[in-house]
Amino acid sequence: MSRKSAFSFYLPIAASLLSLVCVAPTALAQHGSEGTVAVTVLDPSGSVVQGAELELTDLATNVVRKGQTHESGTYTFVNLSLGKYKLTVGKSAFKTQVYDDVVVEAARTTDISTVLRVGAAAETIEVNGGAAPLVETTTNSIGTTIDMKQIEGLPIQGRDIGQLSQLIPGYTGGQNNIGGTWNGLPSIDQGNNIDGIIGSPSRMKFGGNSEPAVTPRLESIEEMTVQTEQLDMNQGFGQASMQINFVTRRGSNAFHGRVFDDFRNAALNANSWFNDAATAIDPTNPQTKNPIKLNDFGGSVGGPILKNKLFVFGTFAESRRPGTSQYNNWLFTPAAQSGVFTWVDQTTGATNTQDLYQWAGSHGVTSNNVQSPATAAVFAAYPALNLGSITPAVNGDANVNRIDWQVANPTVTYYPAVRVDFTPNEKMRFNVAWNMTKGTQPSTNAPDFPGSTWAKTGAGNTSKNYSASFGFDWTLSPNVVNEFRGGYLYNADLFSYNAAPIDINVPQVAWAYPGAGGQRSTQMNGTVDWLLVGTFYPLLNASDTISWQQKAHSFNFGFSWYQEQDHYYNAVQGFPVVTLGLVTGDAATNAIGSIPGLTGAQRAQAQQLYAILTGRISGTTRTPSNTTQQNSWDTTSTSCSGPGRCTFKIPIVCGRI
Repeated sequence: MSRKSAFSFYLPIAASLLSLVCVAPTALAQHGSEGTVAVTVLDPSGSVVQGAELELTDLATNVVRKGQTHESGTYTFVNLSLGKYKLTVGKSAFKTQVYDDVVVEAARTTDISTVLRVGAAAETIEVNGGAAPLVETTTNSIGTTIDMKQIEGLPIQGRDIGQLSQLIPGYTGGQNNIGGTWNGLPSIDQGNNIDGIIGSPSRMKFGGNSEPAVTPRLESIEEMTVQTEQLDMNQGFGQASMQINFVTRRGSNAFHGRVFDDFRNAALNANSWFNDAATAIDPTNPQTKNPIKLNDFGGSVGGPILKNKLFVFGTFAESRRPGTSQYNNWLFTPAAQSGVFTWVDQTTGATNTQDLYQWAGSHGVTSNNVQSPATAAVFAAYPALNLGSITPAVNGDANVNRIDWQVANPTVTYYPAVRVDFTPNEKMRFNVAWNMTKGTQPSTNAPDFPGSTWAKTGAGNTSKNYSASFGFDWTLSPNVVNEFRGGYLYNADLFSYNAAPIDINVPQVAWAYPGAGGQRSTQMNGTVDWLLVGTFYPLLNASDTISWQQKAHSFNFGFSWYQEQDHYYNAVQGFPVVTLGLVTGDAATNAIGSIPGLTGAQRAQAQQLYAILTGRISGTTRTPSNTTQQNSWDTTSTSCSGPGRCTFKIPIVCGRI
């Protein structure tokens, strides 16, 4: 091992050991996907009870965690899966006390203070009131948990629960987190995770980073916790001091399932206030309801594979929206295609015409005074006018018409998710989870013109994002618990993924007619094609935290690491780009420019129309492209916390391009 690599390897380890000697008061470290129960046991006089036996049972899986109060009368259960638990507190000479409804929430602490009553241990006092992390007295983090059971019956658009984070106190900003922030923190300070692993890359984080790359769906997420301040030291992966935690649903000892369909249709909606008002003002032009068709359907199931040992949960959902996209482009009129230029005299208002071929031939143009075969081929392929709506004389130019048409652009999105939990014994717990969002819009980018002839000149976009996580919780002893989280985020987008391949021998031709508008405003001839552009931002991350309870104190130390790679792809170019036009020295420039009665704008239109008709080239280039690029960086940090007065944390950031 080289000196440099050895230094890089041992430095995080040395920092972890060094951090043990200098600790600070903070909450018990959590990765954001699990919770904590802090128990304090007192006797009737208010004195602490040492040696009280504690037993915490997960009601969903019957997994049992045991502990014993220290000399301070306290004990903390860490790294707990979400859900409801039963807590049993016992001590000789005292009655056994049972809390049968202890709620554990992600990244939060449930505090329970119990007073044992003198009596036989065989006597049991059952507390039915339950306990939940409403007011946390053992942690200074500021967080709010959104329980899915409270919102499952609400018609949430897209079934995306991430948008509910904007309802949390402290949020200010626009909808969809556009410019939004919590407690005045900068948007770059935001983070999120799914099952304890990073949920979105840092690329473009300046626009906010509270929403994960994978859509957090109502049917696949068990709980969402928004932490807006005072994160534990091993949270945030050195990227954020505010984060949103999402936890995938899990199976239990009982089978449960659901089937759902969110159906939306204009027939079920009332008309908008604006449309009703417009209709009342002008009854001859009634404004109908905006059309909408949406089907968002799916199902899920969860249960035991091996009772009390192995559990599974799975869900699949699909959203279909049969949308359309509105496009337009310009067409030369039949007269302009034949070489006849039409304009309106700005003085008299009369409409004039001039055959450009005849005028050029009679004013010194002796070569190339016929229609170009390439231009003739485009005119021959022009779409039938009945394939769209026609607006004549666009912008007052009688030589062009605008054609408007619609293209089917359905949006199809898939949302599968799977989680498996395995508890081989009371000391070890494993879990793996996988969530994906995959969407396709096949006609996002406009074809040049309507009709089957031009269908392949359009293109669409597709995206695929998934997160895969692994968790391992190991109770080495009642006082030492280790939590490991590792995972992979796949984040890929392809723009114009289904575009027709480019032939390097076929030039891209820009007609550059003055004022040309429409979806493809740079050209009107269907030869400037869409090119594939791709982004791929994979991210690996891992973190580990050891919680150690020693007498009246709790210590936490560990590390976190992540590596992000930003890959970019642009289609290979280098093909010729030809621009048509008249240049200085071409006899046609002065010939067409000498047509009487033209304004400056009309003269430019006539000259460019003649250049397009005859295929005159004003310039040619080849566009270079940087087809691939990769950025990568690593971040490693070590941390330690406890009941002292200082803190020690070393972040190590490495990057390369």
